Amino acid sequence: MLAKAAYTLLSPPKQEIRLRRNKSQPDRPIVVISKHENGPENQSVEDRSSFSFYLSPDRLPIDISIKMGYRCPKCGEISSPADPSCLDCGATKRCDWLGSDSYHALFRILDVGSEPALRTVTSLEEIAGVSYHTMYEQSNNNEISVTRRRVEEGVNTEQEQITDAERVLVAKDSCRFIRVSGASHVELLGDVKHDPYGSAESLGMAAHLRVIPGAIHEAHEGILYIDEVSALGPHQSHLLTAMQDRIYPISGHNPLSSGAAVRVDNVPCEFILFASCNPENIGAILPALRSRIRGYGYEIMLMSWMKKNNENINNVVRFISQTVEEDGKIPHLTVNSIEEVISVAEKMAIHYDGQRNALTLRLRELGGLIRIAGDLAVQDSAQLVQPEHVKKAEVLSRGIDLENLHSYSYGVPEAASRDYFF
Repeated sequence: MLAKAAYTLLSPPKQEIRLRRNKSQPDRPIVVISKHENGPENQSVEDRSSFSFYLSPDRLPIDISIKMGYRCPKCGEISSPADPSCLDCGATKRCDWLGSDSYHALFRILDVGSEPALRTVTSLEEIAGVSYHTMYEQSNNNEISVTRRRVEEGVNTEQEQITDAERVLVAKDSCRFIRVSGASHVELLGDVKHDPYGSAESLGMAAHLRVIPGAIHEAHEGILYIDEVSALGPHQSHLLTAMQDRIYPISGHNPLSSGAAVRVDNVPCEFILFASCNPENIGAILPALRSRIRGYGYEIMLMSWMKKNNENINNVVRFISQTVEEDGKIPHLTVNSIEEVISVAEKMAIHYDGQRNALTLRLRELGGLIRIAGDLAVQDSAQLVQPEHVKKAEVLSRGIDLENLHSYSYGVPEAASRDYFF
């Protein structure tokens, strides 16, 4: 909740991370940072040095639509790139053989199959006397993303024309609030997909198209929230490196995958870190990481109890109502039942925290008590949860004492639990 609240205070991101195919070293894609200082809505087309829009396949230039597999080179009719031949005249056209049949590539070697449809096409275009480097890229909704960048004076236009294909790794308008679990370092650091054809781009997928950004990269100019950060173990050092350098490479983590040979250097990852863990796991956090957190940020211990007053009692009542509504299958509580739950919350504050005249903030356990009481009410076909349901639920919600399985400090729980079967 604190991380989400902080995210609302951040300015919109100004950078978009793109990957460009490296012709000299296919396994080392190039990172391209596209900066957007001013919003395109405040500029005219003539004044913008770079702008993007979408087109339907039938509105593409003829040569571009042919290369991308949308248009038949013989009759000019529009069809899907998934079709290897024109539906109107039957002539062979470019098709997306990677998406339909991976073995089609073998026929291409023997010149049996057609040329593959290109997902990205770049060209040099002149509009109103101004030269633009234009990139056409397929999107997921059967539309074509068109990005035009003005060719500045002094730039080699021939070089612009042969610029390698690019893909968006982290879009400018993407959500920069990223929440991950400390259980997976691959999700945090990124990965590269496996391709059975390896680096043979004429057969398989180019390396820059197989790169998966990590959470640290997706949270660039935003907030990264890691739940149970101590579970990262030794991989916390990678997180520390990313925080210090503000860049971190992406590479394949499976040594048996072809993605292990691919590495993308200097991928930006400047983020604000929010991390959480249980108090008993604080010792598992890397000392160097804790030192950096304390030096440049804050360590906060959330309260596990609150004072018992009218305002906090009303908050507990609101929590009870929210728990019932979120569950959707248990009835609401009577006034006496709510008072019983508040009494249990006060007992939990004494038992766990040693605080009197206080209410517990261990809402997960308190919510479990409310749900068990609701289940008991449903079992008894009661319209509302009664105080006796809450008293039985208090015993059941205590769980199992693993240290002493054969003695019970709560009296005789069998009377409360023998009928609790579903």
